[in-house]
Amino acid sequence: MLETESPQLQPAAPAPVAPAPVPSPNWAMRLWSWITATPDSQPPLRSPLPMLGGRMGIAVALLVGMALVSAQWLNSWIDRAIYPSEPKPVQNWQLGTEADVELTLIAADARRLSCAHDTMVEGAHCGFTASKRSWPRSMFAPLDANDHDVIQPYRTADTNALILVAGLWAQPELALRLHREPPTQGNIEKQLRFVAYCKVKFIGELKAAGLRWESGGKWHENENALVAKPLRCTLEAPQR
Repeated sequence: MLETESPQLQPAAPAPVAPAPVPSPNWAMRLWSWITATPDSQPPLRSPLPMLGGRMGIAVALLVGMALVSAQWLNSWIDRAIYPSEPKPVQNWQLGTEADVELTLIAADARRLSCAHDTMVEGAHCGFTASKRSWPRSMFAPLDANDHDVIQPYRTADTNALILVAGLWAQPELALRLHREPPTQGNIEKQLRFVAYCKVKFIGELKAAGLRWESGGKWHENENALVAKPLRCTLEAPQR
């Protein structure tokens, strides 16, 4: 038999190996710059964002402005600065004469200011008798007359002089002020102080009267003061 030579198997060629990636020059330069960087060569840090800026700053400014405007001492100072006036001597007040007075008020004064005396002056009287009892109310008196015939104590805004005024809150502009700002006693500190500019006529005098500046507060005895009736009142300062 003829012997045939079996073909010799050739070894398989090795699989090609992918070359390792060579870092790009740009990447290498950035890495080297980061390694060799000094503190002086570091990029400057961003400045911190302001805590109060933009809309937050505007809101805070508005809140501060509202707090300042609501302060009574600031309102009084602004009124004195914008509308300066010459002091009106108290000794010029006489019975039967008329005078211009400036009364410093808050809405709660309509209910918290009281006087006590047994004398009536041209139909007007204090809210209390001399024995500190409420003045008896007439059965024919209107229920809502803003105390047209009730005398109350006040202080002038320019000289802090004591004056008794009957039916102040029955004046139209002051009655409207009470309608817009009811005279509740619980928020006295939040009420804005204002000035009423009134033309009054002095109709009498109460001697040894009791005065009270707070509802349920202490009575101040033996006070002498003229009683005035308002002829007209306005909340706008007169033109100088």
